[in-house]
Amino acid sequence: MLNRVYSIFDKRIRPLRNHVYLAFPKHNIAYARIAEPAFQMLRPVLHRLAGTEALLPKRNTASDQMAGTERLLFHGDVELLTARELKKRHPDMKVVAWVQDPLHRLAYCYDKIIVKSEELPAYYDERHFSKAMSPREFVGLVAAISDLEADNLFRSQSASLTYKGMLTANLVLQLEDFERSLSKFLTEAGISIRPLPASTYRLTSFVTHSTLRAFNDTVLVQTLRQRYRADYEMFYSQEALPA
Repeated sequence: MLNRVYSIFDKRIRPLRNHVYLAFPKHNIAYARIAEPAFQMLRPVLHRLAGTEALLPKRNTASDQMAGTERLLFHGDVELLTARELKKRHPDMKVVAWVQDPLHRLAYCYDKIIVKSEELPAYYDERHFSKAMSPREFVGLVAAISDLEADNLFRSQSASLTYKGMLTANLVLQLEDFERSLSKFLTEAGISIRPLPASTYRLTSFVTHSTLRAFNDTVLVQTLRQRYRADYEMFYSQEALPA
């Protein structure tokens, strides 16, 4: 009952929180947007799937690649869905997701929200995050927030990819092996896109060196591994490593 009440309230204040699946009916494939760096690197591929390549800016600058391209994506053949909607509308559609090492994912979140943003987003302000907090303080506060109330940037990936106790993704790929795993995705989607810019993943392209050094803290790592134990066991255990 409590979960249902919270779900109704959450839909009112953040109506797209659970809409993490980009479905491309023409290609019978869906992408679960879980790790933001993966989404940024995949934008050219996603625009190819949606048929919106012609809408992209002609100039090849970093600002052109980033600004506004997400909105342009929804002018094409793509649906933004929850897990429930995806399974109902496209029960046989293949779902692909990239996951990221939780430590790196939280470092990215810290950089984006605490270091780089001019002011805290309302969600973080309401939950007493601070622009002055250290990485250890940040991770400690994140660890105290359940997945039921977590923002998508730090909600556990195992929770985001689970629906009715089952994993929604047919193919789970590791961001750390992006170049090789991208080939699998392109094969599954049945498209050819070569050459693809920035197809090599580098963590330092998304997280500052200073933040990475600060996250190399024993207490922080222990707290984070406990908070994201399910992620590590499901996606980063020796048994979960791709062949």
